[in-house]
Amino acid sequence: MSLPLPPKLEKRLTPAFRRAELIIRDWEWTWTKAGIFGLLFGFAILVTQAIVPSWFLYFANQKLRWTTFWLLILRDAIATGWIGTWFAIFLIISAQMQNIRRKVRGTTGDTRPTGGYR
Repeated sequence: MSLPLPPKLEKRLTPAFRRAELIIRDWEWTWTKAGIFGLLFGFAILVTQAIVPSWFLYFANQKLRWTTFWLLILRDAIATGWIGTWFAIFLIISAQMQNIRRKVRGTTGDTRPTGGYR
Protein backbone atom coordinates (compact mmCIF):
# COMPACT_ATOMS: atom_id res chain seq x y z
CA MET A 1 0.00 0.00 0.00
CA SER A 2 1.47 3.28 -1.03
CA LEU A 3 0.25 6.79 -0.46
CA PRO A 4 -0.72 8.87 -3.50
CA LEU A 5 1.86 11.54 -4.25
CA PRO A 6 1.28 14.92 -5.89
CA PRO A 7 2.01 14.66 -9.65
CA LYS A 8 5.10 16.91 -9.55
CA LEU A 9 6.63 14.99 -6.66
CA GLU A 10 5.79 11.63 -8.25
CA LYS A 11 7.40 12.72 -11.54
CA ARG A 12 10.52 13.83 -9.68
CA LEU A 13 10.79 10.67 -7.53
CA THR A 14 10.04 8.10 -10.26
CA PRO A 15 13.68 7.81 -11.46
CA ALA A 16 14.88 7.33 -7.87
CA PHE A 17 12.26 4.62 -7.28
CA ARG A 18 13.32 2.84 -10.48
CA ARG A 19 16.99 2.92 -9.48
CA ALA A 20 16.11 1.61 -6.01
CA GLU A 21 14.00 -1.20 -7.51
CA LEU A 22 16.90 -2.19 -9.79
CA ILE A 23 19.28 -2.32 -6.83
CA ILE A 24 16.80 -4.35 -4.76
CA ARG A 25 16.06 -6.74 -7.66
CA ASP A 26 19.70 -7.40 -8.49
CA TRP A 27 21.03 -7.50 -4.91
CA GLU A 28 22.66 -10.77 -3.92
CA TRP A 29 23.79 -11.52 -0.39
CA THR A 30 27.32 -12.76 0.01
CA TRP A 31 28.78 -13.80 3.35
CA THR A 32 30.73 -10.55 3.49
CA LYS A 33 27.74 -8.33 2.70
CA ALA A 34 25.55 -10.23 5.18
CA GLY A 35 28.19 -9.98 7.90
CA ILE A 36 28.70 -6.26 7.42
CA PHE A 37 24.95 -5.67 7.27
CA GLY A 38 24.50 -7.70 10.47
CA LEU A 39 27.10 -5.60 12.27
CA LEU A 40 25.57 -2.32 11.08
CA PHE A 41 22.04 -3.47 11.87
CA GLY A 42 23.12 -4.64 15.32
CA PHE A 43 24.78 -1.28 15.94
CA ALA A 44 21.63 0.57 14.85
CA ILE A 45 19.51 -1.60 17.17
CA LEU A 46 21.93 -1.03 20.05
CA VAL A 47 21.90 2.74 19.59
CA THR A 48 18.13 3.12 19.17
CA GLN A 49 17.05 0.55 21.76
CA ALA A 50 19.63 1.04 24.53
CA ILE A 51 21.97 4.01 24.24
CA VAL A 52 19.53 6.81 23.34
CA PRO A 53 16.83 5.84 25.91
CA SER A 54 19.47 5.40 28.62
CA TRP A 55 20.97 8.79 27.80
CA PHE A 56 17.51 10.39 27.93
CA LEU A 57 16.75 8.87 31.34
CA TYR A 58 20.00 10.25 32.76
CA PHE A 59 19.44 13.62 31.05
CA ALA A 60 15.91 13.92 32.46
CA ASN A 61 17.15 13.14 35.99
CA GLN A 62 20.38 15.12 36.05
CA LYS A 63 19.83 18.14 33.77
CA LEU A 64 16.07 18.61 33.67
CA ARG A 65 15.59 17.60 37.33
CA TRP A 66 12.46 15.55 36.66
CA THR A 67 12.01 14.16 40.16
CA THR A 68 8.30 14.49 40.87
CA PHE A 69 5.96 11.54 40.35
CA TRP A 70 4.27 12.80 37.17
CA LEU A 71 7.52 13.92 35.58
CA LEU A 72 9.00 10.49 36.25
CA ILE A 73 5.96 8.92 34.59
CA LEU A 74 6.40 11.27 31.62
CA ARG A 75 10.12 10.47 31.44
CA ASP A 76 9.43 6.73 31.36
CA ALA A 77 6.63 7.16 28.82
CA ILE A 78 8.94 9.09 26.49
CA ALA A 79 11.66 6.45 26.76
CA THR A 80 9.16 3.62 26.23
CA GLY A 81 7.61 5.42 23.26
CA TRP A 82 11.04 5.88 21.71
CA ILE A 83 11.90 2.20 22.08
CA GLY A 84 8.52 1.00 20.80
CA THR A 85 8.52 3.35 17.84
CA TRP A 86 11.97 2.32 16.63
CA PHE A 87 11.17 -1.36 17.16
CA ALA A 88 8.08 -0.96 14.95
CA ILE A 89 10.07 1.02 12.36
CA PHE A 90 12.66 -1.76 12.07
CA LEU A 91 9.94 -4.40 11.67
CA ILE A 92 7.98 -2.41 9.09
CA ILE A 93 11.06 -1.55 7.02
CA SER A 94 12.17 -5.19 7.00
CA ALA A 95 8.74 -6.40 5.87
CA GLN A 96 8.44 -3.70 3.21
CA MET A 97 11.88 -4.49 1.81
CA GLN A 98 10.95 -8.17 1.50
CA ASN A 99 7.67 -7.30 -0.24
CA ILE A 100 9.36 -4.91 -2.66
CA ARG A 101 12.04 -7.49 -3.48
CA ARG A 102 9.41 -10.16 -4.16
CA LYS A 103 7.49 -7.71 -6.37
CA VAL A 104 10.46 -6.59 -8.48
CA ARG A 105 11.70 -10.17 -8.87
CA GLY A 106 8.25 -11.39 -9.87
CA THR A 107 7.82 -13.88 -7.03
CA THR A 108 4.67 -12.53 -5.38
CA GLY A 109 2.87 -15.87 -5.48
CA ASP A 110 3.07 -18.78 -3.08
CA THR A 111 6.21 -18.60 -0.97
CA ARG A 112 6.06 -22.20 0.23
CA PRO A 113 8.58 -24.59 -1.26
CA THR A 114 7.17 -26.84 -3.96
CA GLY A 115 7.38 -30.60 -4.06
CA GLY A 116 7.31 -33.05 -1.24
CA TYR A 117 4.40 -33.86 0.99
CA ARG A 118 2.01 -31.05 1.85
